[in-house]
Amino acid sequence: MIFEKMQHERWYDKNEILKQIIEILENSDPVMRNDLANDIIQLIVNKENDVDNFIQVINEQNPPKRTRWYDKDETMYSVVEMLKNINENEKKGLYKEILTNILNFENE
Repeated sequence: MIFEKMQHERWYDKNEILKQIIEILENSDPVMRNDLANDIIQLIVNKENDVDNFIQVINEQNPPKRTRWYDKDETMYSVVEMLKNINENEKKGLYKEILTNILNFENE
């Protein structure tokens, strides 16, 4: 009997652009990661209609164990949670805008 390796699909694996954003962040050096994270936060906050409520939702989501690579840094944790929780109608356009900004940032 052949056992297939089970692969855990993460929530962001379902969207190719989002997956690329997360991978770029994960593989960036800490200074660049921090700059990118702050840019992403600004882009997301600028798109949100009810920023206070959105931030409250993010702050309420605290994992019991912080074992993922982005859990260890509060800024990265916030960015990933924001990406996870942005309005469904905004996701596609915002993800493309973020990826474009990241690529432009890397080319500077």
